[in-house]
Parts: sequence; structure tokens; C-alpha cells
Amino acid sequence: MNELQNIYSGLKTPCSNTLCEGCTILEESKPTYAIMDYESLVEGPVLFLSDSLRSKNGAFQAFSNQERKAIENIYQYGDAQYAAAVKCPSVKEKDMTPGNMLLCREHLDATIDKVKPRLVYTCGNLAMKMLIKKSGITNKRGSSYEFTTNSGFSCVVVPIYHPYAILKEPRHTYLFETDIKNAYEKYVLGKKATSNFSYIVATPIEEVEDIAAKLADTSETIAVDIETTGLNFLTDKIQTISFTAPDQTYVIPLDHKDSPFKRQAFGLVYVDRVWALVRSILENPKNKKVFHNAKFDLKFLLRHEIHTKNVWDTKIMHHFVNETAPKSLMDLVKLYFADELENL
Repeated sequence: MNELQNIYSGLKTPCSNTLCEGCTILEESKPTYAIMDYESLVEGPVLFLSDSLRSKNGAFQAFSNQERKAIENIYQYGDAQYAAAVKCPSVKEKDMTPGNMLLCREHLDATIDKVKPRLVYTCGNLAMKMLIKKSGITNKRGSSYEFTTNSGFSCVVVPIYHPYAILKEPRHTYLFETDIKNAYEKYVLGKKATSNFSYIVATPIEEVEDIAAKLADTSETIAVDIETTGLNFLTDKIQTISFTAPDQTYVIPLDHKDSPFKRQAFGLVYVDRVWALVRSILENPKNKKVFHNAKFDLKFLLRHEIHTKNVWDTKIMHHFVNETAPKSLMDLVKLYFADELENL
């Protein structure tokens, strides 16, 4: 076997593309190199980028037939172009040294300049690294990045899972579909959600009393969130608590370093008064209190003998919506409030 490999290792197809000189991929035994797959593409608003080219019946394509079908089952707008981020076939991420990436980005720039897309979906980690020089598709999928070619053309890049990932692990389909639709509606159709988010920091005791007067007897649902000094409810403290009613968000600093309600500066009686007002809001039985991962918040609140009534948990609720989707607060924000996240 080794002798056969030695014989065929010298039979290399030369690469005539001068932009590829110095690329170590050329030292590997491949049937061909540097296939400019973008030459047959046309201008369009959307470009899907795969990792590298695949061979099919003697031809090369950016995605396998199954992968292409997986995309088109979700993306049904009919105006997309498809290309590979790496122009040599069957190249893995481990093969792409920083030097190789630098050389191959010249071809990738030419691809973007040819299609002139408003939106580029980079499918998988290698395609993302090639275009925006970032890694970690799990954390970066669904986010958006600006990209400008050397010629000055600019577009938006949204990393998504590779379609192979959803074929191999169908639980990724929900995120794959959501990321594609969210990005298309925002950057191609121009549908942008608007929000007028604001909040009030209650520092005088009179403001806290006004908030309690409004929320301690309301039947309207409120969202609740706490910020703590750490994760241990036995030793760490609640720095702030926020209440979001339909018309306003209120933040009450409790053990925050700048809080006027700290025991040392405010006096024990008044500190107890603030906690009593917070308790009256949370123990109101008439309305729903919506938390995310409520068990974390409730443990801290119980330390202050606050027994929150009528608790709803978005982490659990989203499990009923889709049990296979990630349920962290950041994941849900990226899914449902992507515009607000970008505007922070």
C-alpha cells in the first residue's frame, strides 16, 4: 500500500492559477485544483457559501444534492446562488492554514464581487472563518456581520449551520430554518422590528412605593429578572431586580454597589421596607410572574422569605414549543428579538 501511495503521490495535476502559488493544498494529490465555481453564477440578492467543493459524476458543486435540497426545503424564495468558500475540492478545515486562507480569500472576494449579494449565508465553521475570520459556529450562528471586498462591495454575512449538520442531527433544523428566515426578512425584504425599550431606575424610596402600588395588585402579566453577584444563592446577593409591565420596565437596585438602599448607607428599617415592597409585588396572586430559568431566581428570593406566586418560566415554555431547540436566554433573544439584540 505504501508503495502505491508513493507512486501516485507524484502524479499531481498542476494548478495554473497564479493566485494559488504557495498554497499547501497544491502539495496534496487531487484530481484538480482551483475550480472557479463562481464563473457561471449571476448577480442575486442571496449567496449560500459551503466549505469546499464536492465531486458528483465528474462535476463539482458547492453542496451535495441532499444538502441543496435541505436548503431549498426551507429557502423557497428562488433567488439564491451557491458557491464554495474554498475553491479546491474536498478540503477540510484542518487543511486550511492561515496562509492558505489568505490566498483563497482572493477567490472568495471574486465570488462576492460576481454575485453582489445583499446577504451571504456562510454554512458551517470553515465558510464562516474564510469570510469573516471568526470561529465558533455554535455561538455565532444567527448573528450578522458586515463584509467588504477589496473592490469595495459590502454585504451582510449571517453564519448558519451547514445543511449536512441538520441531515446528520435533525434537531438543528429549527435553528437552521429560523436563522435563514430571520436574516432574509431583515436584510433582503427589509422587515425590521421596532422597539421603544426604556427603563426607570428607582432610587428614592418613594419611587419604589409607587411601583409597588401599581404592581402589587395588578392582574397584568409582568416579567421579572434579577442580577446577582454570583451563582451561589447561599453566599451571593441580589444586586438588582427588574419588573417589566406592559407599559414600562422598572429596576430597583438592592445590594448593588451604587444602591442607596444598602444597609450601611440607608438604615436597616428602610432596607427592610424596600424588601417588603418587592415582596408585595412578587406575592401578588392576581397576575403571572414570568422568569427565565425561574428556579435560579426563586432560590435567591427565598433567602429573603419572598414566596413568589403564579410563576411562569420561558425556558420551560419554550421546551413545549420545541424540545430540541436551545433554551438559554441568549438563544431565545437571537431567535425572537434579533433586531433588539443588534441595537444594544
